[in-house]
Amino acid sequence: MGQPVDTDEASVTRQPLSRKRRQTQARLLDAAMDAFAERGFYGTSVEDICDRAGFSRGAFYSNFSTKEELFVALYDRQADRVLATLTGLAPSAGDSLESALTELVAAIPRDRRWYLVNTEFALHAVRDPATGEAYAAARTRVRASFAARFTEVVERFDRELTVPVEQLIRWLFAVHDGGVAQSHLERTGADDITSRVVPLLVGAVTR
Repeated sequence: MGQPVDTDEASVTRQPLSRKRRQTQARLLDAAMDAFAERGFYGTSVEDICDRAGFSRGAFYSNFSTKEELFVALYDRQADRVLATLTGLAPSAGDSLESALTELVAAIPRDRRWYLVNTEFALHAVRDPATGEAYAAARTRVRASFAARFTEVVERFDRELTVPVEQLIRWLFAVHDGGVAQSHLERTGADDITSRVVPLLVGAVTR
């Protein structure tokens, strides 16, 4: 098991970086994504990631102190991509609130590779409190961005939530996560679960 993640140290990777360092981190993250998806988080060593990226261990440790810290950076990068998509979504005036919010939830990744990587690391985070704290903080940042976007859309349709938006986001993420797990385990469609359940949930907590 890696050393505990230092959330203050991990936050350094989110500060402005030189172009060369950004490129180095990007290559390490790409290599880690491939390795984690193929071998699993526990089955992947720092050496595996370095070999795939074409770097030395020194390059790895000058950017990340542990595999756990690297994964949190990988999660943040994935989150940034999702939030960029979320920001660009602009439901038309003819859409209903339910369909508009369903579209926003659908922006969350559902692909098999990310499911494998994210699920295994989530289990590791449950086992290791320090890692879990950093992982939870990253997830909280994503939910906060979704909450802000959802609030905008709800107000646009002149509707009002009957529960705190943060609570609704947790429920919607649970629906999404359950649908994705079911789709990969049972070969069903995650989109089907999202498109059926999200409108019902949104309708139940708005007026």
